[in-house]
Amino acid sequence: MSVTIKDISKQVGVSYSTVAKALNNSPLVKEETKRKIVEAAESLGYRPNLAARSLVTKRTGLVGIVWPSVERAALSSLVTSIQRRLATKGLTALLSIHEPQEAIATFERLRVDAILLFEESTFRMTAVDQLPTVPVLTIGTPFREHVPAVDMNRREAIKLAVAKLVDSGHSRIAYIGPYIDESMQQREKWIGYQEGLQAAGIPIEDELLLDSEGLQWQNGYHAAKRLLAMQDRPTAVISGSYDLASGILRAFQGEGIAIPRDVAIVSYDHIPHMEQLDIPLSAVGVPEAALADAVAETLLQAIEDAGSLPTRTLLVPEYIHRESD
Repeated sequence: MSVTIKDISKQVGVSYSTVAKALNNSPLVKEETKRKIVEAAESLGYRPNLAARSLVTKRTGLVGIVWPSVERAALSSLVTSIQRRLATKGLTALLSIHEPQEAIATFERLRVDAILLFEESTFRMTAVDQLPTVPVLTIGTPFREHVPAVDMNRREAIKLAVAKLVDSGHSRIAYIGPYIDESMQQREKWIGYQEGLQAAGIPIEDELLLDSEGLQWQNGYHAAKRLLAMQDRPTAVISGSYDLASGILRAFQGEGIAIPRDVAIVSYDHIPHMEQLDIPLSAVGVPEAALADAVAETLLQAIEDAGSLPTRTLLVPEYIHRESD
């Protein structure tokens, strides 16, 4: 038999309406009373009826996330962090790996309160594709006018990586990452690499700018193999993503290359996985926790008042030194 608000009311000794207000996080209920009600609800195994609640609040507490790639560890880690942040705000994340328009249609049928898109997913959306009627947030470059986005300053991140390596005495620095016409994210990294070298007075060598043609670890592995075949190898490498870096490390270690003695590595992305590798990776980017917080806060704000959102929130990167450089 399912637990009801009536059962919680009896256990705590308050009215039905007080329980209902507390479970909806109403400011009209004292924090101590709210805490007792929430604890009682958890101990009794109370599960709210979403359909009934949505009739009253006009909200379901659901957020749809269109997940572009389950293969990439960096994205998987970020989605997990976002889901956890949303849960602390009383929101439940629904994930879909279907094509964006199919996923959006499903989420609208489920009456989600907001939808989160990654820039990689928006590549597959055309100009005539209908936007959902609920608030939409993009991680990455805004793909439509008036669609808000939380983004990272990738250009400055890679420039920062170049500057740190130059300060350490490196002048022959390679960059490995994909050049994708549709992706402003990836183009910004290439530009950051070139601007970083120019700022340091180092000539740009085309052979040190390697197009990995993808973001999977295999792409990084094969690009690193090309780099290893060079007669005059670089002394440092900047990777365009964590997944690429894991492939680069595998290629180097397979050839007996000592890191960082023979070659230093700094990787874009800033996720916990990077410090758990055999050789903890130095990182440049926005910390995953900070990005997840910004996304969750913006989604909550969008649900409350979509019209108050800025078009773009640009987060500042930071550099973390570990053992790879």
